[in-house]
Amino acid sequence: MSLRSRALPATFPERNENMAREPFQLHPKPVGWGVLGLGMGQHHANLILKASGLKLVALCDANPEAIARCEGKFPGVARYASIEQLLADPRVEGVSVVLPHHLHAPVAIRLLNAGRHVVLDKPFCLTVAEGQRMIAAARRNRRLLSCFHNRRWDVDYATVQRLVDRGTIGRVRYLESRIGGAGRIGPGRWRADRKQMGGLLYDWGAHLIDQSLRLIKCRPVSVYAFSQRDIPPKKGWDIEDRMQALVKFEDGSVALLAWVFNSPAPLPRMIVEGENGGIRIEHLLQDAPKDHPDGIQLYRLGKDRKTVQKSVPYAKVHWSGYYINVGRALLGKERLLVRPEEAIRHVAICEAAYRSARTGQAVALPKGLF
Repeated sequence: MSLRSRALPATFPERNENMAREPFQLHPKPVGWGVLGLGMGQHHANLILKASGLKLVALCDANPEAIARCEGKFPGVARYASIEQLLADPRVEGVSVVLPHHLHAPVAIRLLNAGRHVVLDKPFCLTVAEGQRMIAAARRNRRLLSCFHNRRWDVDYATVQRLVDRGTIGRVRYLESRIGGAGRIGPGRWRADRKQMGGLLYDWGAHLIDQSLRLIKCRPVSVYAFSQRDIPPKKGWDIEDRMQALVKFEDGSVALLAWVFNSPAPLPRMIVEGENGGIRIEHLLQDAPKDHPDGIQLYRLGKDRKTVQKSVPYAKVHWSGYYINVGRALLGKERLLVRPEEAIRHVAICEAAYRSARTGQAVALPKGLF
């Protein structure tokens, strides 16, 4: 699959005349949808309500307290305590899986084999082998399979993607994309456990990888990575404090991707250097900030080789765009934007990065996935 992208593809998809050839069943009316896992799953539920092609019909969590926290928030939506109960409801035609990462693949395959469409919160899964089994199950059962890459609809990334797609800064040669903070993931949370979490790069890092593969329009060929933990690991609390991966592309371009904890000094969110200009973003911008309404700062070289700075208006995007597209894809009105063959790529890079961190060697990426 080509890594080429149209201007703001996550926001303004083109109608595809071959939608009837999608590898999943299309529907004549809004698709009944459930959410499995009601921690971050509540955010999914709120976004699903904004998608006219989907109808939120059920919520599911084995934790009674999680169910109770939804009281009064989603009137008329059924609540279930088990997957068995969820699957017994014939109105549930698709499910968003918002569970610890190590459960993504087994739960998704079970749902797909039960005839349900599946959206997975990131990451797609923990291994390429798991991803391949999920894709096979989706194709066998003709069901939609996608990954919740909602960060394609962040204002900062969407604005940069628009500039890159328009050729404003030329071909991207160097990219830094990171998330940082002064704290760390504390004990007692599933994300602190490597067996459940996988590692930092599998969490926020999945978004950073996905974005970089769209900004640098060339095949990635290798990954060199290193991780750090500032205190000794304990059982169930062994996730790293910092994970950084250097991805090299076939044309020589490079992306430095990092999620950094225990770092009180602020780090820039994104630096993008192109052949004809550059962009620097200091902070994560999910929505357009009211205190900086002018837009993102673009830097270019003038005729006298002096830097010229210009404000670029923010792209108009919202996270609801992800589920709006899923609904419209299932109705045959748009092409699915986050496809499983794309989602498995961030898993391949994560696997390679952690192998590199263990061995101290760069790891080649499989050509077949890219």
